[in-house]
Amino acid sequence: MNAYHDFRLFYNQNIHPELLHLEQRRRRLVRLLSLSALMVAGTVAFQIYIDIFALTLLLLIPVALWISYLVFRVRVFFQEFKPRVIGLLLDFIDNDVNFSFEGYHPKGFISKKNFLESRIFTTADDFEGEDLIRGQVRETPFEVSELRVREFSPARNKLDYVFRGIFLIGDYKRWDLHGGVLVLPDAYRKYMSRSERAFHLLGGRRVQDNLLPEFEAFFDTYATPDIRVKDVISTDMQRVILEFRQQFQQVNRNKEIYFSIIGDKIYLALTQDKDLLEPSLFASNTNFETIVEFYQDLRLLLEVVLDVDVMN
Repeated sequence: MNAYHDFRLFYNQNIHPELLHLEQRRRRLVRLLSLSALMVAGTVAFQIYIDIFALTLLLLIPVALWISYLVFRVRVFFQEFKPRVIGLLLDFIDNDVNFSFEGYHPKGFISKKNFLESRIFTTADDFEGEDLIRGQVRETPFEVSELRVREFSPARNKLDYVFRGIFLIGDYKRWDLHGGVLVLPDAYRKYMSRSERAFHLLGGRRVQDNLLPEFEAFFDTYATPDIRVKDVISTDMQRVILEFRQQFQQVNRNKEIYFSIIGDKIYLALTQDKDLLEPSLFASNTNFETIVEFYQDLRLLLEVVLDVDVMN
């Protein structure tokens, strides 16, 4: 509750004023679009009424230029909104001595190669992302970004989502670790059969020792013979993941977390059932719930990495 209170205070003092400024820009843009629509409609009606082809061609040039300008203004609004909010969120998290940030790249994202090296997912026919954040959790470097990954459907001529959400890679430099651990949501077992089979080829087998019964009820854990699960997955980490899972289950949200530890790297994948921090043009964006959800999702992933760093 103290962390929530601190964030609420930071939101009121720093994020909310920025959102109000962006809201004023949005309203001015909507008024400009509405006025422009009336002007274009009047121009079209005038052209139809006079029915002079040469004049129609002449008026088409300024109308096209004005529409291009409006499209540019809308694009700038969408491009600037999310980076401004995320920058403020990172400033708040950076106040914690355990976390530091080295850069934020709105157009960047984790590579397809690194995504597949997690062993959580096995295919990525269509791969795109945004909002790459780099930093450190104590001594552990990490990078995290939003990803949208799809594959060709074997039964239909379309692309199906493999993963849509936040993906994190942490490098905690345990040179003595070999093999790996893979943790998948039990509810998604039938969709993750390829990942399970691929991990079996590496020697991975289902394990249940040293896991909380409630964790075992919701997650399937696999490990290679050269890994002791208790050395890489603590009870505190299991409780953090379970508490977070309970939060979004209570509000009927379709979100799940996957993670793996392969060699000296930890991979975390948190699915999203809606776009977070994506602004709306025709509705207010001053929404505390959306801001705090993105913050909590990012904070969860960083705290899991922190727990791994403490153990090592």
